[in-house]
Amino acid sequence: MNYLKQMLCGLLILASSAESYAQPHYKIGISDSFQPFNYRDAGGELKGFNVDIARALCKEMQARCDFVVTPFPKVIPALEEGLIDFATSNFLITPERAKRINFSAKYYRSTTSLIGSLDSSHQSPMAILSDKNAVIATQQSSAQANYLKANSQVQIKEISSIGAGLELLRQKKVDYLIAPTLFALNFLQKSENVNLDFIGNPIDHPDLSGSVHIGISKHHPQLKEKMDHALNAMLVNGQLRAIINQYFPFDVY
Repeated sequence: MNYLKQMLCGLLILASSAESYAQPHYKIGISDSFQPFNYRDAGGELKGFNVDIARALCKEMQARCDFVVTPFPKVIPALEEGLIDFATSNFLITPERAKRINFSAKYYRSTTSLIGSLDSSHQSPMAILSDKNAVIATQQSSAQANYLKANSQVQIKEISSIGAGLELLRQKKVDYLIAPTLFALNFLQKSENVNLDFIGNPIDHPDLSGSVHIGISKHHPQLKEKMDHALNAMLVNGQLRAIINQYFPFDVY
């Protein structure tokens, strides 16, 4: 009888140990609306820079992960509500966002540009931003949308995704689009968009450029340290830059 009790106790201890070291399971928020960051291929599979970053992170953290397709304006609320655990959604850190979610270390750097017709590419972005007649598309809830509201006199057309804004621009339903430069670069390289171009240089403002981070739910305060460790390991072993080089023609780290 004593032997049986000892064996049962041993099994309980093993079960408890196995549970404590169980593989973590994370839900990743990501959109599927724009190449080369996140999109679906012909077979419906999620692809892109942010998808590959997320998968590499999960492997480095020895975690099991599932993607939850989430439009950008709904990402922060989903993190707050615990519907997702983290999101590779190209976040610039702002004081308002930092009150609501945590952020990883950077995984690339971003700038912001105006995009418009080829014949207006010589214009100054700042001159355009002071034009009350200019109609500029911007993604809802983005740093670019907040910047326009605070620093311009233009007519603002808020849209659900950058892809939708680029389509409006191509159809001449807006005059310009303001967006992260790397998002627009892929679009402008397509042959059907030869009549569009960047307007001047990227806009020089601290709210529109800088390091880009992964958003993390405050429900998982320990996840930031774990993710930062994984990102650093990917930087040291060359995996982070290998993913960057796969998608972009220059170093964006």
